[in-house]
Amino acid sequence: MRVFKLILDDVKEEQWLNDMASQGLHFQKFRFPFYTFEKGEPGEYVYRTEMLENLGFGQETKNYLAFIESTGIEVVQKRFSWAYFRQHQSKGAFELYSDAASKLAYTNRIYAIYAMIFGLNIAAALMNGAISYADASADANSFLAGLSTGVSVVILYPTLKTFFRRRNLKKEIELFEL
Repeated sequence: MRVFKLILDDVKEEQWLNDMASQGLHFQKFRFPFYTFEKGEPGEYVYRTEMLENLGFGQETKNYLAFIESTGIEVVQKRFSWAYFRQHQSKGAFELYSDAASKLAYTNRIYAIYAMIFGLNIAAALMNGAISYADASADANSFLAGLSTGVSVVILYPTLKTFFRRRNLKKEIELFEL
């Protein structure tokens, strides 16, 4: 079964995958913007998602994924820097990050991507807006300025949400360092 879904929030995506699993729909693969599921036992699996280091390439990533699999966690899909994991519910709950410092490092990776996309789109909107302002016949630039502004507005919410999640994790770490 294929489901169309646009999710820009890693926490919400993971929660949604687990909600689907509780209904007996088990994640198989993702091809933007479609998720593929197969029917199975409700609540059979627990899912986790992760943005891998090094954009998901290199020997370090291969070693990390091999380590994860050696613990009994299944790598459902690795697509570029994004990975989907699952573990059978009978083995209990699992977390990929158990301490605030590793959660912060993970959140920093996600924030860096959101901030880069946001910043590049703001720059493109300003540049194309300036060109279209200077040359009234530059219709393509007006369109691109509007498109970049729209993308910036859409990506602003997950960027800010991740920014505040980072800030809270930093405060948590500082609290325990005292």
